[in-house]
Amino acid sequence: MAIPPIDIQWEAPGECPDAQGVRAAIERLLGRPLETLAAPPNVRASGKVRKNDAGNWEVKVELAVGERVESDDLVAKRCSALADAMALKVALAIDPLAVANSMSQPPPSPAPAPAPRTAPAPRRDTTSERPKHVPALALRFVGGFALGPLPAATPGVGLYASITRRSLRAELGGEAFWGGVAHYAELPNVGAKLQLFVGSVRGCATPASGAWTFPVCAGLELGLMRANGYGVQDTKQTSGLWGGLVIGPAVQLHLTGRLSVWLETAASVTLLAPEFHMRNLDTLYTPPTAGARASVGFETTL
Repeated sequence: MAIPPIDIQWEAPGECPDAQGVRAAIERLLGRPLETLAAPPNVRASGKVRKNDAGNWEVKVELAVGERVESDDLVAKRCSALADAMALKVALAIDPLAVANSMSQPPPSPAPAPAPRTAPAPRRDTTSERPKHVPALALRFVGGFALGPLPAATPGVGLYASITRRSLRAELGGEAFWGGVAHYAELPNVGAKLQLFVGSVRGCATPASGAWTFPVCAGLELGLMRANGYGVQDTKQTSGLWGGLVIGPAVQLHLTGRLSVWLETAASVTLLAPEFHMRNLDTLYTPPTAGARASVGFETTL
């Protein structure tokens, strides 16, 4: 079977314009259907579209005109932009003068003009026409350790929900820390085991470069510090409010379109501190004014 003088191959996911839409775009640029060309040149074009790890659309376009072959890699935020670029390259290869003439013509008058054939309208993809800056919702699970507000270094885990628009992010979440132990220097067998449970509201600036994002976040935390006494009879559990400011940088690496790794360090400043005692003894523990944290986690876009 003979190959047609103009052969156009286009493979794309369902979110993108299909091959018929690309062909119709070429005919609009030429101002006439391909079948009506008097002496069509020997043009072969192929494009295969995929979505890369950064969430952008990319296509490898191979265009042959006679014996001359060229190849281009195109990347765009919208898949429809790749279809338009493919149509323009093919139309210019077929008849550049016709393309220049059609692009310089004013819009046609409302009165319909008879045509030998009506080209089928390309299928429109509404998902590719969503606003460019749609807010992104995400969930992140983290684990790490903290130096303060609990005694010594303590492990912790947390869960955060976030919404990101352009280069700004708002977060709401919570963390739990445990394993802190405080005791009296003169009575090492008398003390308390401490835990901290906090809720957090944060705002972040999120500059990005390729698959990397570099958030800088600051926020307020408020929660409950709980102490379980040991070493005396009739030990009790007591709690107090802790509040503080947390600020620090992070690094986010996007592994796929929805999954990313999050690394963060932060400094904490105590604004509201409880004070713990054992019976009639002096103060057992008061959280320090400053602390530091480090965590790693995974984030998924919803």
